[in-house]
Order: sequence, then structure tokens, then C-alpha cells
Amino acid sequence: MNQKIVLAVIAIIPATLTALAGYSQGQKSSDSNKSLAELDSKKISLQASQNPNFKQLVYPNYGIMLNVPANWTAEDSPARLAGGEFNLVSRYEETKGSIGMNFRLRPVQPNYINDLPAQVENQRVTLEKNFGAVKVEDTTISGVQGKLFTYESATGKRKMLIKMYWVRVVPDVQLQILCAQYLDAADFNEFWMQATQAISSIVIAIDSWQARYKKDKGI
Repeated sequence: MNQKIVLAVIAIIPATLTALAGYSQGQKSSDSNKSLAELDSKKISLQASQNPNFKQLVYPNYGIMLNVPANWTAEDSPARLAGGEFNLVSRYEETKGSIGMNFRLRPVQPNYINDLPAQVENQRVTLEKNFGAVKVEDTTISGVQGKLFTYESATGKRKMLIKMYWVRVVPDVQLQILCAQYLDAADFNEFWMQATQAISSIVIAIDSWQARYKKDKGI
């Protein structure tokens, strides 16, 4: 009798785990669907920057959509599958490097959650120690206030101009967008025109982000 009970319990455990995994996946799918629905409802915000030479990319796990040049390469498998960082590549260098944009979601340190100025100042000081002069500006992406850090970085014998955007999607999660191009590149101006256009086309599903944040915090 005891053996039958043990066997029954062993059979129940995998089924329970499967059910829990299915429930968790269902929750993620539900969140993604809500994010996608919000992004779809905001598509009108993209109309100004749409043109035949650009393509639209949508990332429900990130809660963002944007337009990029049609000939750019999206290295985005992690972001599509689970929400990891992704790269949008304008071109590849002969040295195997790439020119383009990097998107990632980063946690905000607890001591900076309610003190954005201190976080910005800490980042500015850190960048200046490593790269020299840094320009910090206010910016807005999809109606959300953020910061833009501009500085130069030496890479061997060449220098890159780097623009790093920060946007808080919720108090403890930050969207960071890093754009980089060589100062002496023949396509320097073309790249920055396209990168700026891509940034201006971004739509953030901020309502979905807020809802997920409140659910996670039990608010």
C-alpha cells in the first residue's frame, strides 16, 4: 500500500511542476500580449518617422517598438525569446567589430531609485574618469523623461563617439541604449542621422510596464 502511495506521489510531482511551468509561461505570455496590445494602440506615434527604407521591430518582452533602417542587422534572439539585450547593427568592421546600437534593461541600485540626480552624477563622474569630458543632457523617449550622456572613447588608434540614453521604465528598471560610431568613419553623419531617427521612433508600453511593476511588488 505504501509503495502505491509513493508511486502515486512520484507521478503527481512531474504533473504539478508541468502545471506550474505552464501557469508561469501563461503569465509571461499574458504580459507580453498586454504589452503588444499597448504598442499596437500607440503605432500612430511612429507614423512621422516611417519611410520605405525603414523596418519596424517589435519587442513585447521589452515593451518597446521602433523603426530602423531596412538594411541594418538585428542581433536580437535573446530579446525575442526572453527579454535579454539586443544589438541593431548598421555595419560590421573588417576587424570583426560592429557599428550600431545596443539595448539592455538594467536594474537600478536601491539607493538611486528615489534619487535620479545622484545616479546621473555618479555616472558622469565615472565616465569622466575613464573617458574624459562628458556632456549630459535631458532627453525624452516616447514621452518618458530620460538622460543622454555623450563622450568619446579610444579604441586602439581610432576614437568613437558614444551616446548613451537612460530611461526609467519603472522605478527600479532602466532602459539603456548605447550608440557608437568611429569619428573618422566615412558614414559618420549618415549613421547618426539614422540612429537619431530610430531613437525618435521608439514607443514604450509604459502602462504595461507599470502594471507588471505593481504586480511584482504586490501593490
